[in-house]
Amino acid sequence: MALAMELFTLGDALDNRLQRLTDPSRSSQFTAVVIGVSVEAVSTRGVISLLNTSTEFEQIRTDRGDTDAGRVMIEHARSLIGHRVRVYRYNEPMAKNQQHNSRVAVHLSDLGEASEPIASNSAKNFLVKAAEDATAASKEAWLEAGLPESDPVTARELAAAFTKLPGPA
Repeated sequence: MALAMELFTLGDALDNRLQRLTDPSRSSQFTAVVIGVSVEAVSTRGVISLLNTSTEFEQIRTDRGDTDAGRVMIEHARSLIGHRVRVYRYNEPMAKNQQHNSRVAVHLSDLGEASEPIASNSAKNFLVKAAEDATAASKEAWLEAGLPESDPVTARELAAAFTKLPGPA
């Protein structure tokens, strides 16, 4: 009986996830490089920091970290730092205001380690945005990570600088 109930609830969770992946009005997908993952203290949601194909800073949240799906996604995203991924996201209506959405990562497909160099200006701009426009903090993180002043960097090197920013990493 317990096994049957476990299989039923697992099937229900899978069905919910598949619906979120295939809802054409609320779901989409894009390619990006995972640079960092942090956890919001209040909501326990993971925040995945991405460098999108336009070399712009982007963030997407996970389900709550106090749920199985959220915990698994946070750990999966952390294992993909420095990797190019296909991000499957869902625009989830916010509980307090159904007119606003929260962008939630439903699935990440690993496309391998990112090998393209990132121009130093793009990488520096990424850090400034990740530091919420705190230029001094981003410069300090860049220096602490030992990154070159003007040469391109790798996604892993940028991820190392990202971890030096103040706040949760």
